[in-house]
Parts: sequence; C-alpha cells; structure tokens
Amino acid sequence: MSVSQNLRSQLEEELAAARARIAQLESLVAEYQGRIAALEQEVHLFDTFMANVPDQVYFKDTESRFIKVSLSQARRFGLEHPDQTLGKTDFDFFTEEHARPAYEDEQTVMRTGQPLIREEKETFPDGREAWVLTVKMPLRDREGRIVGTFGISKDITERKLAEEALRRAYAEIEQRIAERTAELEREVAERERLQQEVIEAQRQALRELSTPIIPVLEGIIVMPLIGSIDTLRARDITRSLLAGIREYRARVVILDITGVPLVDSGVAAHLNKTIQAARLKGAQTIVTGISESVAETIVDMGIDWSGIRTLSDLQSGLLVALNMLGMGLVRREAQGMRRP
Repeated sequence: MSVSQNLRSQLEEELAAARARIAQLESLVAEYQGRIAALEQEVHLFDTFMANVPDQVYFKDTESRFIKVSLSQARRFGLEHPDQTLGKTDFDFFTEEHARPAYEDEQTVMRTGQPLIREEKETFPDGREAWVLTVKMPLRDREGRIVGTFGISKDITERKLAEEALRRAYAEIEQRIAERTAELEREVAERERLQQEVIEAQRQALRELSTPIIPVLEGIIVMPLIGSIDTLRARDITRSLLAGIREYRARVVILDITGVPLVDSGVAAHLNKTIQAARLKGAQTIVTGISESVAETIVDMGIDWSGIRTLSDLQSGLLVALNMLGMGLVRREAQGMRRP
C-alpha cells in the first residue's frame, strides 16, 4: 500500500470518529436542551405560582435576607415587584419591635431544624392591622444542609373575626340563658310563694272553721269542736278562744265537744289548758257534749274533771251560762221549760 493510500485511510477513520463524536455531542446537546426546557418549565411554573399564590410566600438565607418572595408578599410591603425585596430583611420594612421576633423565630428554626407555627396580629406598612398565620420551616440544599428558611403567611383576619363573633354570640346566648334561668327561678319562687300563701290561707281557713267562735248573747260565746284534737290544733283552739274572749268580751265560754269522737288523756289535758287560759282572761268555761261513752272513758282513764262544769248537751250549757250571768228572767223561763 502506498503512502497516499495510508493517509487516505487514516483520514477516513478520523472523519468517522469525528462524525461519531459530533453525533454524540448532538445527542448530549439535545439532552441538555431537554433538561433546560424542563428546568425552564419548572421555573415558569414556580414563577407562576409565586405570582398568583394569595398567601405570602418567601425564602430567606441564613441572615434572614430575602432571596425569593411571592408577588403577594411584595405587595404586603407596598412594593410593585418581588425583586425589590431581594437582599433586604424585615428590619427594612417593619419596626424593631415587629421585626426582631420574626428574625429570632427564623434563627430558632435554622438552629433546631424544626418548623414553627405562630398566629399573631400584624400591622402592615399602610397601617392596616390583620391576623396572620405564619409557618416557618428550614430551607435545605441538595445535601440536606440548612441554608435558610422558607415561610408562608396566611391572612386569617376573617376567620378570627368569625371566631370572635361566634364567641360573642355564645356569650350573648349564655347571658340570655342565665337571665332567662334567673327569671324562671324568680317565677318559680314567686309561684311557690303564692302557692304557700294559698296553702297557708287554706290552713288558716281550716283552722278558723275547725275552731269557730259563735257569739250567742252578750258575754257568752260558744266554740263547737269537731274532729280529733292534737297538739297543733289544741294550740289553735286556745288562741282562737282567747281572741274570741277579747273580741266579744265574753264572761262565759261554752266548749261543745259533741263532735269530738275520742276523749283521752291527751285531749283532756289540752282542754284543761284551754280552760285555765280562759280563766286567766276572766271567763268561766262550760264543757258540753259529754256523751255516755265519753263519760265512761273519762272515768275509766281516771281523768279528773271535777273542777270543770260539764253538761251533756249545748242547750243545757246555754241555760247554765245564762244563769251564771244572772239573767233572772231567762233563768225563770229556763226553769219553766224544765217543769213536766
């Protein structure tokens, strides 16, 4: 083979290798172009998100300087474009009082690697106040190293106002319930008081009916007793009798026990006390209505009524009472009524 042929063969091999390398480079270029297009699409989507997300989204470096913010975050600062915030911090937009806690929160997030959630009331540069929910998280690179913070702030003023309105509504309802409960309690208490007054009036009426005072003549009153006599009723009998003596200026009292079904030692003791009380008021007492069975009971029980004027019926008691008052004409008529 000649020199020219060798040279030609070598050139052809080099050309083939160059063509293969070109094809390889074209393939790499196409691959990189695809990656660049994908990255550009991701950047476009991210920029679209940052331009339209309603919440305030931001990225900060380790010195809490803004490296990327959403359009809503920029407008929160009163700026027209997000790039106007780059390299700046909260101290450039807020007072020391407001910016210092935010800076310390971000330093804590980067130091601990733990997210932080906080609700707080903020004052914007335009003077508007709003409740904001802020979530801050550590920003990491591909190797996992913390290189800053990532934050999202959401305006929750409407929710807070709704919660406050709900609390006020609950408080108002509870107040109304308490007032209505107190009103009902007063109504119940008043109803119970009125009911008690009615019951007491009924009791008083029953006491008056069970211990009636009947003035028959000047100086003479009759108290007919009906039913059983216990301690409470005996007290009412004594009080009513003394009141009747005072009201009618009675000198003779007739206690008619015809309607008393049982006379025992207790009843006798009660009547004795009543008679003694009447005597202290200056009135003499006659007990009428002593039936045979009652008389036998008194004797059998050894009850001493020897000092008490007793008669079998009310009519006899009235005649004796008249005689005790010295009404001669009536006494003679009464004696005439007894003649056969």
